[in-house]
Amino acid sequence: MKKVIAIYFSDPEPMGYPFHKEQYLSKYKEIITEVEKAGIAVHIVRGESYNGDGIFSHGWHFEGDELISSEGEIKADLIFNKDDKNTIPAIHDCKIINQPEFDDLCVDKMKTFEAFPDISPKTSYIHSYKGCTEQLASWDIAENELIVLKKNFETNGRGIFIIPVAEVKEELYKDWSDILIQEFLDSSIGIPGITEGLHDLRVTVVNGKPINAFLRVPKEGTLIANISRGAVGTSINITDVPQEVMDLVQKIDTKVQTFFPAAYGADFVRSPKGYKLIELNSRPGIQHPDWQKTYQLFNDAIIKMLVEAVA
Repeated sequence: MKKVIAIYFSDPEPMGYPFHKEQYLSKYKEIITEVEKAGIAVHIVRGESYNGDGIFSHGWHFEGDELISSEGEIKADLIFNKDDKNTIPAIHDCKIINQPEFDDLCVDKMKTFEAFPDISPKTSYIHSYKGCTEQLASWDIAENELIVLKKNFETNGRGIFIIPVAEVKEELYKDWSDILIQEFLDSSIGIPGITEGLHDLRVTVVNGKPINAFLRVPKEGTLIANISRGAVGTSINITDVPQEVMDLVQKIDTKVQTFFPAAYGADFVRSPKGYKLIELNSRPGIQHPDWQKTYQLFNDAIIKMLVEAVA
């Protein structure tokens, strides 16, 4: 009997995120085709469809270019979690990439800081506006200095403010629970040989192997380096990534290798304090030709990881 891989997305609609964008749809088709060549069945599962023990109530699969409804329940040997809204339950009764504990380490930015405090910006966790003002006072930061505020579990740059301390007002958030305060790291000094100014450098890692990197430069006049917030991205060969960053990747990987098989991204900046880890991403997106010469390396590594995980 064929092994079954279920690829999970949050959006309940069959052609919802990320299939609503042709560049992602085409690359998922390519990856699924290659996995199926290894004699593995691949199904798309979505939303609130998990019944436990690796079973989903319904799903879809590709026949050629067409996504069609699969018959009956889907019993997965492996779940590939591509949830983008943290809707999937913590699954311990079926093999899953990534494991819930590793997923939690990445999604919960405070846990990331606690796991890697020596290579992260100074961070505090607060749950009220009053707590924020008290924390800022304890840090003794000047009113004109920049500070970073983040909603802990948000993604794609949502809920992030990089503003002077004087502009931190209660109306910034309707709900001040689960807020991170971080020191601002000025990355305007750039990365030698890669960029001259503000940046964010993501290194993608699959089963302990750094595959490629992606430089994100904030839109002019802003400080937030998320593509969804207007940043410009450029693919970087892994051989061009500074050794100081690769040493940090190795330090991270040594601590998380118990969670293999796994794929993740690690985001870094260079400031006068050196290279620092900003975030971990446990669900790095499938890459497409916008990543130019390196995207196929990552997708091939994902294919290899999935096939080997059910071997």
